[in-house]
Amino acid sequence: MTNRLSLATAAAFALAMTLGQAAAADRYDALRADPQISNGVLVAAIGDLIRDNCPAIGERRARSLLMLNSLVSRARTLGYSVGEIRAYVDDDAEKDRVKAEARRWLSQQGASAGDPASICRLAQREIAAGSTIGRLMYEK
Repeated sequence: MTNRLSLATAAAFALAMTLGQAAAADRYDALRADPQISNGVLVAAIGDLIRDNCPAIGERRARSLLMLNSLVSRARTLGYSVGEIRAYVDDDAEKDRVKAEARRWLSQQGASAGDPASICRLAQREIAAGSTIGRLMYEK
């Protein structure tokens, strides 16, 4: 009987751990699924990659802060607390996921982190086009 109880306890514990991990993995699903937030986070990550790789491009901080404030506001309307939003922003796995998505976007546009000149050309095109990304940057 104790073996059955031990096996049942172990199985219940394993199931609880699996469900707990799934719940943790899913806690940001609403943020990822919201187009305003997912696009805004991607735009911010692309801007970071551009600024990190192209010294000729600067950030329009006021516009960037307005965009970030609108994303926080949107997340709040989805029911997330300020602490949960901070946790999302600070989550290493989430940062890695978004950075990989930003690198894919750069690559699709013909730019590469290994080629800073290609990133500068992309930034100049985005600024000239007045895109969402371009409106957050300026040429120095």
